Amino acid sequence: MKKICFIFLFLISISPSLYGEEGYAFKELYEIEVELNGTDRDSINEGMKLAFKDLMLGLSSNSEINTYPAIVRAVRDSEKYISEYRLSSEEENILAVFSFNGEEVRKLLSDNSLPLWIGIKPKVLLFLPCKSDAFLMIDHQEILVKRQEMCSEIKSTLSKRGLIRNIVFIEPVLDLIDLKYINLYEPRSDQEFLNKISLRYGLKDWMICYIQNEHGIFISESLCLSPASGFKKISLNSMVDLLADELSKDFQLNIDPSIRNELKMSVSGVKEYKHFLSVEKIIESNALVDSYSINSISNHTVTYLLSIRGQISDLEKLMNVNPLLLGQPIKKGEADLEYSFKVEK
Repeated sequence: MKKICFIFLFLISISPSLYGEEGYAFKELYEIEVELNGTDRDSINEGMKLAFKDLMLGLSSNSEINTYPAIVRAVRDSEKYISEYRLSSEEENILAVFSFNGEEVRKLLSDNSLPLWIGIKPKVLLFLPCKSDAFLMIDHQEILVKRQEMCSEIKSTLSKRGLIRNIVFIEPVLDLIDLKYINLYEPRSDQEFLNKISLRYGLKDWMICYIQNEHGIFISESLCLSPASGFKKISLNSMVDLLADELSKDFQLNIDPSIRNELKMSVSGVKEYKHFLSVEKIIESNALVDSYSINSISNHTVTYLLSIRGQISDLEKLMNVNPLLLGQPIKKGEADLEYSFKVEK
């Protein structure tokens, strides 16, 4: 076991919205809503398993996560990870919201060296030709209505799937600047068009989804195209999963539980008791921390002794994206806003 001095100097941000989008990896409870077949025990148990699978998919950002033996076993025993659940109804549907213990489900992933998403959502430019009036060249009102209905349905499906797979879809405003790149008489120009406007929005990844084929005939299943698919049209869900798996690689940890490290971590800005409680929350919610104790308190700085699983770099990644911590690059004359860390053997 390596003994390392790992020093963090952080400004603690006590904000009302402690858990934004990038705080997903640190939640105390994960709430997943699913539809049930009934209110009997078997239906509730089945819903519990479905909710657990959805949670694993979101927390790992890996399409294959529910095929791993450790997760298959955990799904069968999913009640172990639930803190509470509640039932409700919406029209004729029975809904259940299951609350999963965040610490326990993160520990499940880290103990089995499975990917743990650290909470940063990749952004993808989404273009739906059916949403723009510029593309609605029709002769009959009934075709317009059908196109609008299908377009609304595909947008809803994308929103739900993107939420599950931790992707933020950003649609172009299609103003005059965007539209000048579109040539309605060259249907094969979609790739060139999206390459151009994605640069305008500062996004390198994009996808386009169609509800009609090249002859203008409505298709039974919408198809999507992206550079990630090699510019081949594939189903909507397959495209979202493909993008999520590819883009989330930089925001995942695969922790080796056999590696142990001991280190010191110092946190500055602890001026009030509520700051101290926030620091404790940060440490306790970290999936890598096995145990910790206070080493010293001096000048609004608390130093902890930590025992962790995995690499020091894994801890660094998790600390750097924690929404409770706001770090600023070191600037002369702004000592109260700076943070830094260093590793010493």
